[in-house]
Amino acid sequence: MLAVVAALAAFTPESQWTGAKFWAWGLNSSGQFGDASTEDSPVPTLVGRLPGRPHAARIRQVATGGTFSAGINDRGVVYVWGDLPGVVSSTTPREVTGLPFISSLSVGDRHILALDSDGAVWAWGDNTYRHLGDGTTVGRPTPIQVPGLTGVRSVSAGYRYSLAVTADGAVWAWGHNGFAELGDGTTVNRPTPVRLTGISGVLTAHASRSGVHSAALRSDGTVWTWGSNTSGQLGIGAAPRSYVPVRVPGVVDAQMVLPGERSTFAVAGGRLYAWGDNTSGRLGDGTTLPRRTPVVTPIANLTWADPGTGGTSAGVTADGTVLTWGDNTHGALGTGSTAPYETTAHPVAGLTSRVSTISVGRSTTLALVGAQPDPTPTAPPATVPVPDVTGLFEDTAITRITENGLTVGAVTYWVDRLCNEVDQVTAQDPAPGVVVPRGHEVDITVAVAPDGPCP
Repeated sequence: MLAVVAALAAFTPESQWTGAKFWAWGLNSSGQFGDASTEDSPVPTLVGRLPGRPHAARIRQVATGGTFSAGINDRGVVYVWGDLPGVVSSTTPREVTGLPFISSLSVGDRHILALDSDGAVWAWGDNTYRHLGDGTTVGRPTPIQVPGLTGVRSVSAGYRYSLAVTADGAVWAWGHNGFAELGDGTTVNRPTPVRLTGISGVLTAHASRSGVHSAALRSDGTVWTWGSNTSGQLGIGAAPRSYVPVRVPGVVDAQMVLPGERSTFAVAGGRLYAWGDNTSGRLGDGTTLPRRTPVVTPIANLTWADPGTGGTSAGVTADGTVLTWGDNTHGALGTGSTAPYETTAHPVAGLTSRVSTISVGRSTTLALVGAQPDPTPTAPPATVPVPDVTGLFEDTAITRITENGLTVGAVTYWVDRLCNEVDQVTAQDPAPGVVVPRGHEVDITVAVAPDGPCP
């Protein structure tokens, strides 16, 4: 498992996994679960798979925000559900059209960022503070490409602002900046992406989805923060804020970092380091005392930790167990407990498969199960050879095409009256081995059974 933990350093906290199904618990008043209900649940409820054709596809990612959720299947198709004004109002997943193959996404308070397989960024939702990066304040019900960004390997949608990390380790930021949450040395709002000069060699950078501070993990395992520090969420002591990235003392060889509402988590050597606001025990150190510098909590053997967008926190251990702590409003801890909060971590029971990743919103948690991590992301090649999918069943062929960075084009069905090749691909265009640009369409022909009996 150490190799898996090390690989997490290159992932966003909500991406790069392929799972069979997902579970949800806690607050569901806006349909955040996606199971056609609006009833809260104090214990995990099985939501199932994301929609897909011809069969339900495996899930690459699920993520939840304040009142809505989103996910991607392994064919790069994005779905959203819950309530995001101007975008979606649905208790079941709705497909987002107009996007290329999407490899990962991030949900903010009122907007969504998506990263495609070519390293371009797409954005939609509220744009009051220019956090869609298109230079306007016009809200977008459907995705638009963020101009000026190429070679991006991770994105993070925050509360009224956005961050992106490019393959060269640079951080780009745009949107609201009144609390220096962009980290560019000013408090000037940025309508389009600007590159930070105070930090380099970054693996991941994350915006707070419900607050105004940011955190980043460098390739040397150090953790850096910037923005508001009213609750000690930067981990640097009593300073009111930092206009540029500053290193957090006491955390080395970190594998991940993630900012919460007014707190921050880092995982190093499987141990949870936490700092900032500790209302309702959200730091998990057994107290409700605020911490202005990192404290090593009793929570160990972690591969993942999420401070959420409210007072509920959760983590995943190396054996796939989910632990929760903090606020329990709406049954957010998922343990069935009626206690208002817990200052120490407790396991969530009832999940039938090991959990790989979690996403914690404001009293809502989604857990992806039955998954394995993808390889560590690298800069994708500009061109790829077309795989040979002739003779494969349709579902397998579609997966093979998208796994190779290509797009499924036209699917033509012909009646196989001899029933020798039913449900199999009998022809493809381009031919196997032809080198094409990433995202290029591959057309396939699939045999189907006749209306009458087979010979």
